[in-house]
Amino acid sequence: MASAQVNGFIGMQYSREGSDYEKGDYKFFNEQYATSSYVDVLDQTGKPIHDLNPAHIFRPKDDNDVKAVIKYAVENKVGIAIKSGGHQYSGASSCGDKNVQLDLSNTYKDLKIIDKPKTNVADDRVLVFAGVSNQLQDFLAYLTSHKLFAPTGQCAYVCLGGHGQTGGYGQLGRSFGLLGDYITDIRLIDHNRDVIHVNQDNKPELFNAIRGGSPGNFGVITHYTISALKAKSYMGIENTIQTSKGPKKFQGPHGIKAVWVYSEKVLKNLLKIVAKMSDQGTAARGFDLCVNVLSTDFDIAKLFPALKDDENWKTLQKVVDAFLPDPVKALLDGKLPPLIVLYAQWCPVGDQQKYDGNVDEWFQQFREFDDLLLGCIQFDEFDADMSDMVGHWLFPKRREFPLPYVKRTYATNSKTLVQDGWVDKLVGRLKKICDPYEKLDDANENPVKNPLYDNCKISAQIQCFGGENSMFYRSRDNGAAYSWRDSTVLQTVDCWYLNRTDPKYKLSQDLANEWQAKNDSVMIGANSCFSKTDRRVLWGSWGDWDMAKPEVWKTYYEDEAKYQSLGKVRAVADPNGTFTANPFAVARQT
Repeated sequence: MASAQVNGFIGMQYSREGSDYEKGDYKFFNEQYATSSYVDVLDQTGKPIHDLNPAHIFRPKDDNDVKAVIKYAVENKVGIAIKSGGHQYSGASSCGDKNVQLDLSNTYKDLKIIDKPKTNVADDRVLVFAGVSNQLQDFLAYLTSHKLFAPTGQCAYVCLGGHGQTGGYGQLGRSFGLLGDYITDIRLIDHNRDVIHVNQDNKPELFNAIRGGSPGNFGVITHYTISALKAKSYMGIENTIQTSKGPKKFQGPHGIKAVWVYSEKVLKNLLKIVAKMSDQGTAARGFDLCVNVLSTDFDIAKLFPALKDDENWKTLQKVVDAFLPDPVKALLDGKLPPLIVLYAQWCPVGDQQKYDGNVDEWFQQFREFDDLLLGCIQFDEFDADMSDMVGHWLFPKRREFPLPYVKRTYATNSKTLVQDGWVDKLVGRLKKICDPYEKLDDANENPVKNPLYDNCKISAQIQCFGGENSMFYRSRDNGAAYSWRDSTVLQTVDCWYLNRTDPKYKLSQDLANEWQAKNDSVMIGANSCFSKTDRRVLWGSWGDWDMAKPEVWKTYYEDEAKYQSLGKVRAVADPNGTFTANPFAVARQT
C-alpha cells in the first residue's frame, strides 16, 4: 500500500497516491458532507479554495494509534484534520496538500452511565460518558433507553465530536440551550500525546475554548462527559383545561409535528408567529418553534413514517390532488410538491409547570391550519416525556437532497422583524425556487422558462432561539465560547444545485450562487429586514473560510478581545500547528 509509514499504527490507512484499488479505497473513505459542494470551487490560480484531499487518511483503532499519528505529524511538520462524522459544511474536518486526516468515525463509540460520580450532580441529572464517534441517532437512542435526554441537533448522522465543539444547536435550543452547555468534562489527547481531562476545575480556559471557541482543534477529543437530564423531572403537574371538545387532562411535554403542501399563505402565517414570538421576547422558557421549507420531491415519509402506510399515502395524494390546480399538477408530473414542515414543542420547566390555557392558546395558533383546504397532509399532536419527544425532531436522512449545495445560516438579534417586513421578504426569496407558480405564466395556466426553479432546490429552517426566558440566551455567561447568544432567530437556507454529471451543472451552480448572493444583500446590512450585522455560527459556516482575516473572524466572534483570547489558548494547545490543517481555525496568538 502506498501509504505513510507510521510506526505502531495498527488501524487502516489510505493514501492519495497508489494503485487503482488503493485510489478507489481512498476515494470511498474521503467522501464527506461537503465534498461534492467544493470539489471544483477554485481560486484565481485554479487551485481548490477548500482542498478536501488529505495526503493520508488514518482510521485509528485506539489511543495508541492516535498518539502515533500525532507523533508522525509533528516529526513531518504536517497538520491533522479531525473527522468524527464529517458533517462540517465547509469541509473543515478535512484538508489538503501534505496534511492528513484522522478519521475517528469508528474509534470512540463508548457510552456509559457514570453511576458513582466523583462530583456533585443535580437531582435531575445523570452523567454520561460518551465517545465522540457516536452518531446523534445512537446517542439519543441510548439516552432514551435510560429515560434521559439532552439538547442536540436534529441530523441523525452527525457525530458528537464536532457537534459538541460547535454547539449542538437544535429543537430544544430555547428550552434547554446547547448540547455544549451540558458538557462537564472533556477527555483529549494533546500535542504532547498525553491523555488529559479538562473541565471547569482543570484547565478551564482550554475547556471553555473547546466549547465553541474554534473550528480548528485544540487536541484530539475522544470523549465528553455530558450532564444528561432525567425525563421524569420534566413532567410537570397534571391539569385539566376546557377545550372545544370538552374537559381534557394534560401532563408533561406536548408537541405538534405537521406538514403542508407549500402555499404562500400558510408559510407567511407560520413565519408571522415566529416573528411575533421573537419580537416580543417574553415567551416562557418551555416553548420551542421551528418552521421548515422543502422543495419538490423531498422524501417526506422519512420525517412522517406513517405516510409509508398505503392508506395514508393515498390520503396524501388526495390532498395534493384537491389542493393544487391542474396546471401545477401537470408541472409536477407525479413528483411530490414543495412542503412546509412545523415543529412546535412545550415542556414544563421553571415557573410554568402545568399545561394551562396560555399553553393551549399557543398550540391553537397552529391548529388553525389543520385543514385539508389549506393543504395539510399530516397534523400530529402528541404528549410524550422528553426522552421520547426528542426523537420526533430527529432528521433521519444524511442530507435533504442528493445534490451539492450553497449554504447560508444567518443569525439576528433583531426585535423588529414584524415591523421590518422580514416575513414577506423571506417568503419572496424562497418562493423563487420552491413555488411551482413561479414556473407558470401570469394567468397560472402555462409553463414558462424559469432556470432557477428548474435547476435548483431549497431546504430552509427558521427557528426561534431568543427571549428573556430562553436558555440559549440565559446560558451566555457559563464560560463557553459559543458566540451571538443574544440571537433571537436563526435562519438556515441551503440552495441545492445539479450534480457534476448533469449537463446543466455549471448553470445550476451559478444560479445557486447568484440567488444566495442576493439573499445576503436582503438579509444582512444596515437596512436589512433581518440582521444589521453579519452573524455566522461555526456549525453553519459559509463563504470565505480563512479565519485569519478580520473580515471573516468578525462574523463568527463578537469582538477582537474574544478572538485574541481564544488565539492565545490555541497557541498553548497547538504550539506546532499540529492541529491546524486548514484555514478555518482561530489564528494562534503569541
